Amino acid sequence: MKFLKSDWIQPFFKKYRFGQFLAILLGLLTMIFAGLLMFSSGYVISRSATLPENILIIYVPTLMVRIFGIGRPLLRYVERLTSHNWIFRVTSLLRKKLYFRLESQAIELANRHRLGELLGLLNEDIGNLQDLYLRTLFPVFVGGTLIISLLILAGVFSIWLIIGLAIFLGTLYFVFPYLSVKLTVNKDEKLKLYRNNLYSKLTDNILGLSDWVLSGRKSDFLEIYKVEEKSVHEEQMQLFQFARKRNLVIQVVYGLLVIFLMAWASSNLKTGDNPNYIAAVVLGIFPLFDAFSPLSDAWVETNRYRDSARRLDNLPNQTEGVRDQKIDGADISISNMSFSYADAKDEIIYEKFSLHIKHGEHIAILGRSGSGKSTLASLIRGDLEVVSGEILISGVNPRKAVNVEQRIGVIQQNPYIFNTTLRNNLTIAKLDATDEEIYHALDAVGLKNLVKQLPNGLDTMVDEAGEQFSGGERHRLALSRILLENVDIVILDEVTLGLDTITENKLLKTAFDLLKDKTIIFITHHLLGINQLDRVIFIEDRGIKIDGSPNELLITNPEFARLYALDKGI
Repeated sequence: MKFLKSDWIQPFFKKYRFGQFLAILLGLLTMIFAGLLMFSSGYVISRSATLPENILIIYVPTLMVRIFGIGRPLLRYVERLTSHNWIFRVTSLLRKKLYFRLESQAIELANRHRLGELLGLLNEDIGNLQDLYLRTLFPVFVGGTLIISLLILAGVFSIWLIIGLAIFLGTLYFVFPYLSVKLTVNKDEKLKLYRNNLYSKLTDNILGLSDWVLSGRKSDFLEIYKVEEKSVHEEQMQLFQFARKRNLVIQVVYGLLVIFLMAWASSNLKTGDNPNYIAAVVLGIFPLFDAFSPLSDAWVETNRYRDSARRLDNLPNQTEGVRDQKIDGADISISNMSFSYADAKDEIIYEKFSLHIKHGEHIAILGRSGSGKSTLASLIRGDLEVVSGEILISGVNPRKAVNVEQRIGVIQQNPYIFNTTLRNNLTIAKLDATDEEIYHALDAVGLKNLVKQLPNGLDTMVDEAGEQFSGGERHRLALSRILLENVDIVILDEVTLGLDTITENKLLKTAFDLLKDKTIIFITHHLLGINQLDRVIFIEDRGIKIDGSPNELLITNPEFARLYALDKGI
């Protein structure tokens, strides 16, 4: 149970210990009231069968039946209310903690994890930790305190009663859970692995659903999903079969416990009014089985909780510094900057890298795949932290600026369009944007007429990832966001990748015309539209290999001229 010391579990024990204690106490009282209800009912039945001379003889036991009958559901309600109250508070804090952990390192995590894995963290793993409290720890604590209470009570009557209860209840509390964990650990780990893979593959396949359909491989997509789902189902069925067999044996143990109590009560409760308590003792134990039934499943679930805690603990925990400065311009200065990713420190991306981009300058950044072009954009935005050196925007470190998003806009290779209205997709950039401002931005990028023709205009629902729009239209929507936000620096990160030449030319012309007064950083893999820029740099071997204006480089740099000719197909 070392995973209970996880940073995602232990702190919440301390913070909500009063709520946990109260929930356990109420759970214990609920079980006691349930047992006393059946105990008093058994006594009333037995005593009534002897035809008492006066109704007052069974008045108090009957009153106890009413008290325990009313008290049990009330206590159960308050216990559920209390336990779920602090559980939902814990879950809320867990989700916030996970969000801030992901948000502060979104770029690095996106490079290391598939989208489906992140969805698994958000849904599956946080949900597992929620179940840890409700389905494992709570039943274990309630069951443990109930056993101690019963053994203390049994000690008042007989040492043999203590021994018998200890054997039967110990079997239910320790032996069955231990065997269940040992016999299902491999299957449970395999099931968790299948589920994680299913999340990752299904997410990727759904986001690429149009590609499956257009390529005529829809049946292949469905077949892959069915195979993955079948694997999950088969593992679940094996676990269910084991649970059914185990529960049958547990029921046999319950039966033996009842027989033991009947035998003990028959031999020890013979004189006076004691025989009336035989049925009470036997019936009183039945409701307590509810406290022990979930224990085996509760311990089996710890396999999943351990894996979830491990996955969450493996997320990097880099505390972000205080952001208390403001960027007031668009002059970018990079001085002796070195950078490597935290999980690959031997693989240096930049070493003593220096670059100055003036306010209003339009610059293209070229380089081979993996040379660090997109990484440079993330460093400029402050999404990643340099190892040494510094990056300043108008004298301010972007990692310490509170208004980076208001000063720097990014259009990526695949701009994400959310599954909500078109209006909501656009007002992400400016929450208080009016319809007039939105249509003005759409008109500037050439999409106003298209949106006007939609059945619900700006209130038209957009498919997941904007599938009903073409690649060029999605990029234009992203450009309209930039216009609404009115940022000073615009990063175009491989925006033309995957577009046909005509669409690519139109998009670049529109972007450069609309953003002519902005600082533009155009990250690209080829040289289309390069003549419209002020400056070109080529990144290679952790630094800048080529730097100059396009026209100048065509004359003075043979390698650049060769690349330009190859790109043009000359």
